[in-house]
Amino acid sequence: MIFLVFIGRLFSLPAVLIKYFLKRADGPTRLRLILEELGGVYIKLGQILAMRFDILPINYARGLMDILDNVKPVSDERMFDVFEKEAGKKLEEVFERIERRPIGSASFAQVYKGVLNGENIVVKIQKPESDKYIKADLLFLKLAFFFIDFWGILKSVSSKEILIQLKEWLSDELDYSKEAQNNKILYEHAKRHNLENVVIPKIYPDFTTKKVLVQEFLDGSQAKRIMVYLETRPEDLKKILDERKINLLDAANSFIHDLMRQYFIDGFFHADPHPANLLIFPGSRIGYIDFGIIGRSLYDNFGLLRFIKGATEMDFRESAEGLVEFLDKRLVKEYGELIESDSKIQKIYEATLDFITRHLTEDVAPILKDWNFFTGNKEADISERSSARAFLRIAKTIEKYRLKFPSDVIAFLRGLVIVDMVCLKLDVNFNMVEAARLFFRHHSVEDIKVKTPAHQEETKELETLASLHIAEEAPEKGGEVSARIEEKQYAAREKLMGIITALAEKYPELYNEIREA
Repeated sequence: MIFLVFIGRLFSLPAVLIKYFLKRADGPTRLRLILEELGGVYIKLGQILAMRFDILPINYARGLMDILDNVKPVSDERMFDVFEKEAGKKLEEVFERIERRPIGSASFAQVYKGVLNGENIVVKIQKPESDKYIKADLLFLKLAFFFIDFWGILKSVSSKEILIQLKEWLSDELDYSKEAQNNKILYEHAKRHNLENVVIPKIYPDFTTKKVLVQEFLDGSQAKRIMVYLETRPEDLKKILDERKINLLDAANSFIHDLMRQYFIDGFFHADPHPANLLIFPGSRIGYIDFGIIGRSLYDNFGLLRFIKGATEMDFRESAEGLVEFLDKRLVKEYGELIESDSKIQKIYEATLDFITRHLTEDVAPILKDWNFFTGNKEADISERSSARAFLRIAKTIEKYRLKFPSDVIAFLRGLVIVDMVCLKLDVNFNMVEAARLFFRHHSVEDIKVKTPAHQEETKELETLASLHIAEEAPEKGGEVSARIEEKQYAAREKLMGIITALAEKYPELYNEIREA
């Protein structure tokens, strides 16, 4: 079966490529359309590539930010067979009512509406043989990446790293018991914060398995549908919004506020907030569905918080210092023991950070000026108002200093950019800078430092379980441990000094400062 799917992909891929290369479209749009048509694994690949600023040009990464998954449904009979095999019961024995047509269809799942114990619910069922299609596509990508590495197309970037992340995402998204756990954690966080304007669905665990998920039906309006109505039926939409007392600008600001709250305070955030997963309720309340892809912040991110706050206040020095403080925390985690144990390296390291801070202050100034100007300019094109350009330019800027954002930060920035684009389409008056300022009016940096530890218990538990799992996998004897530690310390020293040496060669000013240090 896997071999047949693999052969099918070999024949279908050229047809899709030819179809879109003949289509009038720019490169980024063409790439997005190709990946959307291939579907499944390629949708997830596109989402990962959208976060890899070190691989794609900025306009291509930005073009993949809103890649969507929407495919033809599988027959209901086949889908209901999956449910019955998983639950050991027929649908009629479990639910009082189940609609026979899906209300949503994606590459790997279909969603049905029903009634359980008098409550409206949705049932998410995994499509049959999804795992076989995934294995075949991964095999094809592994072969493709082999030739990409062989020809050195990605230069210093390892395709193995991309494939590992892709496999992790697919593994998480295809295990609905994991999605149920993610859902529960976000639900508990919102409950603990007493958030009356944020709605997270309740999970029904009795009939949730690896391939079936049963959760509360949320009767909100999809942001995706509202955006369609804004373009096609604006007068009808206005009546609906008035009846439901929905202010789209308030809802848009709430989405930004809540995503920042999830990341900076809870350390656990919805990492796939595309317009089909964002809901708006009467009274301008907001909500989320689909928790297959979740981001976790496992580090101290207060420096990044300072960077964003400084950016909203046009305080370029504060932004640069916050960014360097944030990157320093990550570097210390990797090189901390080496820096502390060698006073010479410590002085060189501190001189390098000071140099980067001064130069970053100059580098970020024009980027943040543009961000503040364009995001609030209603006359500008939506692509210019999008925060994607500013965030991608910042990511490219820090690469000049041999630094880069870690994956959890890139996932968060991607989420912010997607939500920002949705909000710009919901209301012409939306301004990302103003939305971020509203967040800081409710949560000061000092306040967040106090709140954060009390709101990350679930994340800490996940972190502990992960570390135990790793420890069990690789038991080592005392001598082996010592040798491994020495090997890691040597590799860390070589890597850190390699970064600093490359910078010193590029910037004579830094070279002189290091000599003095």
